[in-house]
Amino acid sequence: MFVCGGCSNEYRPGDLPPLFPVTLTILRDGQPLDHAMVTLYTENPSIVKWTIGGETDADGKAVIVTHGQFHGAPAGAFKVCVLKREYPQIPAERDAAPMPSVGGAIPQAGPIPPPIDLVDPLFFSPESTPLEIEIPRQKKGVALTLNVHAPKK
Repeated sequence: MFVCGGCSNEYRPGDLPPLFPVTLTILRDGQPLDHAMVTLYTENPSIVKWTIGGETDADGKAVIVTHGQFHGAPAGAFKVCVLKREYPQIPAERDAAPMPSVGGAIPQAGPIPPPIDLVDPLFFSPESTPLEIEIPRQKKGVALTLNVHAPKK
């Protein structure tokens, strides 16, 4: 019988850099932003291939993971992107449209409404976001609060 204590790293990619705990609290106009996607981008060539991010909870806190499963993020400088969209309800009559009969016209249900951005698109892209963080090489990790704002009307 083979017993292995602490073997959880056996599936960890060999070139994954050391990770450090990161928790980001995202506020929109001073209030916690729930269910927003937070993504960290870097220009460091040894890190750029790893997906790094998380989703905020009801308190606006996102625990950052790398490669979708490893807690923490590599040390270094990152741009922080935040995205939150609301998808309008598709009208019930659109789904209830009758099927066309043979040779009949296809009913026109109308366009699907576009999503509504709840965060200014400025924060969507690493080229435009003003949010930047530095993750230090320390076991205690980092906990930061970042502010975004709603789209300008």
